[in-house]
Amino acid sequence: MAEHEDELRAWAKGLLPLEAATELLIRTGWAGPERRWVHRADNGRVYVIFSEIPDMIGGYSGGEQRLLMIAASLGADQDAPVRISLEDELPGLDREHAQLVLAAIAHAAGFHQPGRSIELVDETPRLVDVDALYTWPSTDA
Repeated sequence: MAEHEDELRAWAKGLLPLEAATELLIRTGWAGPERRWVHRADNGRVYVIFSEIPDMIGGYSGGEQRLLMIAASLGADQDAPVRISLEDELPGLDREHAQLVLAAIAHAAGFHQPGRSIELVDETPRLVDVDALYTWPSTDA
């Protein structure tokens, strides 16, 4: 399974929202090869079609549907967007999933790593080092 997850991460690499959505599916167990939205091309490359998720989750619990819709919205491409209302999707997430969604949003926005920002220091703009806004929780058991 680790090899499959590494293949998905390699496929998503370079597009922060796609990386975030893929990581969210991986960390919640929704990126396995048995999932209908996870595909393998003829050349062996593994990928996710996030726009397929909304049509395939009718039998899942409300919390599962919410999480999957958030992932779908983050990962869907511009040609087939998945529009959601966070007002509808965020309530009902359990604490663990809410934590992963926060990490996914920070990742998609590019604030998942330490960096630099322009801030006013004594009314003068200066580059300052900043911590990551929010990071993926440790997977250590």
